[in-house]
Amino acid sequence: MTILEIYEKVSLRVPLEQRRFFNYFNDSVREIESLYSSFGDHVFEEGTEFKPAKSLEDEINILPLYHEAIVDNIIFLAGGDASYKAEFARKAEAAWLKYWNENAKYRINKRARL
Repeated sequence: MTILEIYEKVSLRVPLEQRRFFNYFNDSVREIESLYSSFGDHVFEEGTEFKPAKSLEDEINILPLYHEAIVDNIIFLAGGDASYKAEFARKAEAAWLKYWNENAKYRINKRARL
């Protein structure tokens, strides 16, 4: 999904000017990054960092399963009700767990013995 597709999905529910959309988009990506990047690199495509979006043609380097969560968070920030924020949290966590499980390669963390 591209930034343009995310903008169109948001605009179907909440009319939003582009400048506000970019602010909300960047805030949403930063929120996902702050929540999950400390647990491993399962937020951005490998070898890339986040660059704030400035136009609808910019490249998006966040992993695909986070896109729907970003849409929900933008709608919440644009004045949507609290259910959008709850959906954002649920979808972001589900995406992170999916990527983490794929990269765990069936390793099991054993509990430390005291």
